[in-house]
Amino acid sequence: MEGARTDEEREWARKGLREAEDECLNELRAKVLGLSQQIVEDRAPSGLIGSGMPQLPPGRAEALATAADTVAALEPPTTARGHFRQGNAFYAAGEFEKALAAYNAALELRPDHPATLNNRGNALDSLGRHEEALADYNRSLELRPDGPDALNNRGGALGDLGRHEEALADFNRSLELRPDHADTLSNRGATLLHLHRYDQALADFNRSLDLRPDHPGALYNRACAFSLMQRCSEALPDLAAAIKIDAKYRDMAREDEDFQGLRNDPEWGPKFWEIVGTEDKP
Repeated sequence: MEGARTDEEREWARKGLREAEDECLNELRAKVLGLSQQIVEDRAPSGLIGSGMPQLPPGRAEALATAADTVAALEPPTTARGHFRQGNAFYAAGEFEKALAAYNAALELRPDHPATLNNRGNALDSLGRHEEALADYNRSLELRPDGPDALNNRGGALGDLGRHEEALADFNRSLELRPDHADTLSNRGATLLHLHRYDQALADFNRSLDLRPDHPGALYNRACAFSLMQRCSEALPDLAAAIKIDAKYRDMAREDEDFQGLRNDPEWGPKFWEIVGTEDKP
């Protein structure tokens, strides 16, 4: 009897431990999922990601990627919505290959979902697969023709492919639907810059920065415009501000043809290199 009671007690203890572990896992799952979704929804409230969605600083991006991995391990998605939300978390963390896999899984379950097609297009575009991204944006717009985000994103992909007039048409249409959108204004300005319509580009960058003063893309592109217009003293503060917000612009500026004159200018060149750093100066 003593031995039987001991076995019962051991089984009771094991059961209690399993229940405690399940409770801890459920609590962890809820916290991690809540964290990842809050971070994503702060940047894309509708769940539909725009090309200008701010990327997280490296430390927070790593934390979000870890959170998304943990959620996937604890509770693998089984629905299109679950895969979609997981893809958004990975996209916000800058894990574009993982985001792509999640969107692929979502589209296997729900092939004609405009937001998922749009977001997969962004993941593909971020991976440099612009033609594939364009196909996804086209399909998204077939399903929802007046989607300002998809129009903005398709314009970006067209611009990456050098199809600037087509890109401009998409940005114009997107701004007809949503006139005061900082990302689209910045993107249209960049396209106008490629078309050498500097004054119009500058007007778009100014409007974008009126709406969102810390928009790093608009700051960087306005610096490009000022450089091409030989307004070097105005280009440098914008460039410094863009780099402070997002360090990727430091490396971009070092090789960007728009800054060629500024880089080599006897007066302003040293100030340019002071901003971007001289350790890797060509």
